[in-house]
Amino acid sequence: MKQTFLPTLYLLLVAVAPNANGLNSQLNFIPQFRQHIVSLTAESTGWSAELYWNSTFDKDLVAFTVQRSSDGIDYQNIIIYERHFVAAGDTDSFREQDDDPMPGENFYRICFTFSDGEIYFSERKILYFKEVPPFEIFPNPTGRQINLLMKKFRGKEVEVAIFDGIGERVYYQHIPAVDDGILRIELESMNPGLYAVSVTHNGKTFSRKLMIT
Repeated sequence: MKQTFLPTLYLLLVAVAPNANGLNSQLNFIPQFRQHIVSLTAESTGWSAELYWNSTFDKDLVAFTVQRSSDGIDYQNIIIYERHFVAAGDTDSFREQDDDPMPGENFYRICFTFSDGEIYFSERKILYFKEVPPFEIFPNPTGRQINLLMKKFRGKEVEVAIFDGIGERVYYQHIPAVDDGILRIELESMNPGLYAVSVTHNGKTFSRKLMIT
């Protein structure tokens, strides 16, 4: 008896024939991909790191944390926003600054927390910083004024002193918390010569030479 074989094309058409709703039931299982979009930028401004980003998520954001690492593996929280609500679908722009980066490589990333408890990490960015000197003097030599760059002590308590060539203290200032990291000192009352400028923090003193012309 002759056997009849259905053509292969006919079998395929049957397999993908639409159901009563006009849609193939198999196509209903196409996964829906979530949209977590973060554009992170990191830039060095000399002794600090500027971080800014744009983010858009498909769920409500409730908090975020800026994290830093020296090896790209173990991260620590350096800036925490425990309450930062952004509704799903909205675009959020944010800027933060790390004023105390570590010498060497600094790995940065943003950790986002959503209303359902999910955690999401941004891509990481790497910045390199040299060892921050205790303080710097400029201009040097000078005749009228000096600027002490003390970014290493920003927000910290220090004592600043200037000593003449025989060790006599001719200037002193106690600073409870260094603000912008720059201290301006007028020198018009001091005679030309070689001086020593010292900055003391937590009982440790750092000194540099100063030439007044």
